[in-house]
Amino acid sequence: MKNVEPKAKSRNIAGGSFKTYLQSLGLSKSTIHHYNSYIIDFISWLDADNTEIENSTAKEITAYLSHLKNKGQSNFTRSIRLKVISHFMNYQIQHNHRTDNPAKNLKLRGTKQKKLYPILSKQELEQLYNTYKVPDENDEKSNRNWFTAYRLSKQRNKAILSLLVNQGLTTAEITRLKVNDLKLKEGTIYMTGSRKSNERILELKPNQIMELMEYALQTRQMFIPYQEDENTKRLFLSVPSAGKKEANDTLQIFKGLTNEIKNTNPKIINFKQVRTSVITHWLKQYNLRQVQYMAGHRYVSSTEAYLVNQMEDLQADIDKFHPF
Repeated sequence: MKNVEPKAKSRNIAGGSFKTYLQSLGLSKSTIHHYNSYIIDFISWLDADNTEIENSTAKEITAYLSHLKNKGQSNFTRSIRLKVISHFMNYQIQHNHRTDNPAKNLKLRGTKQKKLYPILSKQELEQLYNTYKVPDENDEKSNRNWFTAYRLSKQRNKAILSLLVNQGLTTAEITRLKVNDLKLKEGTIYMTGSRKSNERILELKPNQIMELMEYALQTRQMFIPYQEDENTKRLFLSVPSAGKKEANDTLQIFKGLTNEIKNTNPKIINFKQVRTSVITHWLKQYNLRQVQYMAGHRYVSSTEAYLVNQMEDLQADIDKFHPF
């Protein structure tokens, strides 16, 4: 019969002190829940073999990772769990429960990870939007021939930027948006599904509704005469070039907008970095399934990939506040 005392003791170590430790790093309740549940699962697996976590070695950790693989866990999930175990070992060293970290040098072969972008803080994301200026109608250059088209493009770009930094939409999704997808009365926006993403309905933030309303009801109407198809249902339209009609060249829209925001913040690489940052922050606030829906991921493993960014943040916090 399995001895239950070690399990009870280990659950107390993980569920109590380790939670407090994670809380001291300023992590969200959702993140703490994920990390703590991973450790409890590892401890429970060790208990089945009557092994105390304080006595676990690289052999047990490797066997546990194989166990997860046999259960169908993705490489992303297993790599995240390995890092959480490593952090827990560091926590035990700090509290004199052990003297080594057997997980420190373990690596999973064949773990394909998304390219990690430097994560922009919430403040930096908000600043991208708030500092993007639309020229006033009474601007000193308002008498220039190009000014009207320039001002229209700025109004459109700010509306686009609000969806990038708040809803984490991809540039392809913004390109596909139709006028009827914007539900201003409900304060939501509807995203159609595609081969790579699921459909979803996302809430709009109060501070972006007026911006989107002004664009949809006023600014966009000024683009219509210059479209090849005046009955177009696209939400975001292009401005005319040199007085000529032109098709919706969204590539040029995003290229120009990228260059503009790079001048605002040199840390900006591209809009994939912006989306990665938004999703990473969501994971600190919501559970995995909620974030999967909000991001439009077809598979939860795609969402799990972004947990790697959280692990990097956790490691940086641990190095900063708990160097031992």
